Amino acid sequence: MAARAMAPRKTGLDSSERGDGASAVTIQAVATAAGVSKTTVSHVLSGNRPVSADTRRRVEKVMDELGFSPNFFAQALNRNRSNTIALIAQDITNPFYPSLARGLQAAVSSRDQVVMLFDAGAGEGGLTHAFVTDAIQRRADGVVIAISDVDDDIARLRDAGIPVVAVGSGASKLPIDWVTADDERIAADAVMHLHLLGHRRIATITGPLGHTPGKPRHVGYLRAMADLDLPVTSELIEHGEWTRESGFEAMMRLAARRDRPSAVFCANDMMAIGALDAARRLGLSVPQDVAILGVDDIDAAALVRPALTTVRIPAEEIGRAAGELLLHRISEGMTTTHRHVLVQHTLQIRESA
Repeated sequence: MAARAMAPRKTGLDSSERGDGASAVTIQAVATAAGVSKTTVSHVLSGNRPVSADTRRRVEKVMDELGFSPNFFAQALNRNRSNTIALIAQDITNPFYPSLARGLQAAVSSRDQVVMLFDAGAGEGGLTHAFVTDAIQRRADGVVIAISDVDDDIARLRDAGIPVVAVGSGASKLPIDWVTADDERIAADAVMHLHLLGHRRIATITGPLGHTPGKPRHVGYLRAMADLDLPVTSELIEHGEWTRESGFEAMMRLAARRDRPSAVFCANDMMAIGALDAARRLGLSVPQDVAILGVDDIDAAALVRPALTTVRIPAEEIGRAAGELLLHRISEGMTTTHRHVLVQHTLQIRESA
């Protein structure tokens, strides 16, 4: 009598049922072990539908025992949600932006969102367009733009139905949510402080004037000088690129002028630290020979010597505010009234001015 052929026993699910690889534990395997449906497991994962506490605990216990790892990319495709927020920043070598990212993550983590940080670079143009494309393809739930003059890219995000929050005064001319400090007032307050110390020949090292916050801080400097009836000539204005190196070079040029300024307002702390480097190189005493004042109050401002007097912009607070606006926009949709948040700045008086 011929032996009966035995069909191979099915020990798992075929590849079409697996999540991400032949050895992956599947939703069906979790459902079978927990004695529930695949739909119930999906509801536990997404949190979009109510599941009893006992059932949730049972499913989560089975997930842990089986080592189940959900395929979040597949879930994003199915739900059109990714639980990710993209932050596109100007230049993450500037400590201001990691602090902003920290505040943003703190705000959105309660909604199980994670922050992807994109560094667009310090130069003009940068990689913003490519990063916006990537955020759209990844189905990011929202985007925080910490770069100015990128309205075309912001419009692309809005057209894709992705909520956007801009950071920085004048960061966008479009009707969107934004968070900013008062950059003109920041510069004016800095000039006023230097004037109260007795300085009349006050120079400035600007950021790039083609975008914010370089332009409004320069406008604030010019208006304050005019209000105080202080002279402004081209010899008192140097341009930087937000970097320590550019601050060093600009300060070297200012110090070489026939009538050297007695004080310098730098549009950010990185350039101010570079200006301190230049003063040290030239043997100038700060603040006796020249006072130097920055903007941002990055951690390094209190560590350099002499410690840097600066206008503090609360980067983490800006990040948290941007995150809260974004969560509201994600929850309420694209048609609600746009919100604007103005954060307050403070003068941090240390040794340099």
